[in-house]
Amino acid sequence: MRSSFRQWSPVMLAFALFARLALAAAPSAPPTPESPGLEGFEIGSTTWIYRDQMESPWLDYSWGQHSLRATNPVASGTYSISVKMGPWDALYFAHPGLDVVPGDMLVLKVHGGTEGEDAPVRVRAVIGTEQPIGVLLGPTCDGGAIRAGRWTTCRVPLEQLLSGGRTRITGLWLQESRGRALPMLFFDDIGVTHREVPPVRITVSPESAVLTPGASRTFTATVTGTNDTAVEWSVEPPGTGGTITATGVYTAPSAPGTYRVAARSHADPSQVARAAIQVVPDTNPGTGKWVSGYYTGWNADLYPPEKVDFSAITHLLVGRATPRPDGTLSTQFDNDQGPQIARTLSQRAHAAGRKALIMVGGSGEHDGWVGAASDANRAKFVQALLKALDDFGYDGLDLDWEPVEVQDRPKLLALVQALRSARPAMLLTFPIHWINTNFPEDADPWYAQLAPYLNQVNVMTYEMVGPWDGWQSWYTSALRGEQGLHPSSVSSSLALWVQAGIPKAKLGMGIPFYGLAWRHITGPYQPFTDWSDYVGGDNSFTYKKILDYSPWGTLQWDSVAQADYITFPPNTPIEDGTVRWISYDGPRAIAAKGAFAKQQGYGGTIIWTVNQGCTNPATGANPLLDAVRKAFLE
Repeated sequence: MRSSFRQWSPVMLAFALFARLALAAAPSAPPTPESPGLEGFEIGSTTWIYRDQMESPWLDYSWGQHSLRATNPVASGTYSISVKMGPWDALYFAHPGLDVVPGDMLVLKVHGGTEGEDAPVRVRAVIGTEQPIGVLLGPTCDGGAIRAGRWTTCRVPLEQLLSGGRTRITGLWLQESRGRALPMLFFDDIGVTHREVPPVRITVSPESAVLTPGASRTFTATVTGTNDTAVEWSVEPPGTGGTITATGVYTAPSAPGTYRVAARSHADPSQVARAAIQVVPDTNPGTGKWVSGYYTGWNADLYPPEKVDFSAITHLLVGRATPRPDGTLSTQFDNDQGPQIARTLSQRAHAAGRKALIMVGGSGEHDGWVGAASDANRAKFVQALLKALDDFGYDGLDLDWEPVEVQDRPKLLALVQALRSARPAMLLTFPIHWINTNFPEDADPWYAQLAPYLNQVNVMTYEMVGPWDGWQSWYTSALRGEQGLHPSSVSSSLALWVQAGIPKAKLGMGIPFYGLAWRHITGPYQPFTDWSDYVGGDNSFTYKKILDYSPWGTLQWDSVAQADYITFPPNTPIEDGTVRWISYDGPRAIAAKGAFAKQQGYGGTIIWTVNQGCTNPATGANPLLDAVRKAFLE
């Protein structure tokens, strides 16, 4: 299991005049001109930024390795811009002050070179001393991505880059956004196209939704170009497509199918916006909290399979089976005795009235997923997964596809749909990443399309900190207390996924049964030195080890974050003598998370891993599992 993170920009920290610590929420990727969201626009004049050279009064203030006179490849004319961006480098085009209106659009052509497929380039407007977070360039390009080996045209509505009603920009950035070095990219024919906007314009949000029968979703209509913002809502087809209130609350019909809601402008009835709705069968009719504990074959000796306490677990996720690119499946479960361990655990789970699922994939298995779920191999892979369920006597699958790249999404959705169709009653769960609150757009509404086919969507809310530029030391799994320099928590991550369209009842939170150990820094809320601050975590600092070290330290509790931690004086004789503090989830933190899940209506929790909570393999003592049972199941 692996969580994703986003770093602060060292360049932004160095250019304090041009940065803010608290970043605003980024708008979703804008539609292309061919999409319904831009119907009715007519192309007007263009203010060019670069065509063979910088066009006056634009100036090149870029940082990083670049050239304005690249001769190959060139989209048109004689030259293009070549740039090899390091972490957070940017092409920066400055202007004395350009007034923009709704409908104005940044247009450019981008070439991914030989290796820049879908490079993480972010487009940001400069507004005096501010730069709102902007949008990723790739989704605005033809085909939805930057492509290697060819030129692609991209169109970015400038209103997507602005904030607070601003209408005047002083520059534009094309910035590396993931903190890594990029291969050589090329840009050409960069300009701002001014568009004639219809007198009345209407949009509907969200543009699409996936719902179960009888479920509701609120749609909003935005009308511009008139003071009369009233709309008339309707459902298509009328009569059988569900119902919608005058305030935009849609209720799905009982029959699965594809439907639409429409909003018609009162001021100009010719202006209509629509949203597509897919109604799919509900796959999670049950109630109650779940405790889904991961059991991993590589550390089975920490918690022997015959000692697992099923009174504290509703679902045991046994890892792992690994997908192969040819559509076959390895079922060794990361242990010489893996197949027998897997059968023992499924038999014990069923004897206790619990469910057992096979964990498939995990960190490092991305290529296997992509090949196995391809159009050519998907049917074969589905049969291999079903055969594994039958051979080992399991109830379902935990589909641990990490990471899910944008181009992977159609394959993943098709795989989940195929599995659900092949065996409708099987259990399907899926882990997703925690969210850095400085980048709320990472809670992508696309995942709401998966949720109707899944029984659980579990957020991996652990290891939510690292010695990343601009961060302060923080807890591995804080329940609350997120702020700009430690922008992660369980509560904020879950809330952002709910906002993205995943039902609360299907969302679970992550609880680590291990800790993160640090040197140099002596506790939370401190600047990191560098990566040498990190000592260890998963598979190293188990709960048993933490308890063994506790006599040399001081147990502490952060009432704001609802987090346990332990601090040590200098030269404590543990590990290499440099460990100064360990962040972990003890019984008090687990109790707080269970109460939070019940109060807020979330579905349950995942544990990574139940093996690491065992303090005595001979007796099976697992005090953290006891705490989870009390917090979530009693």
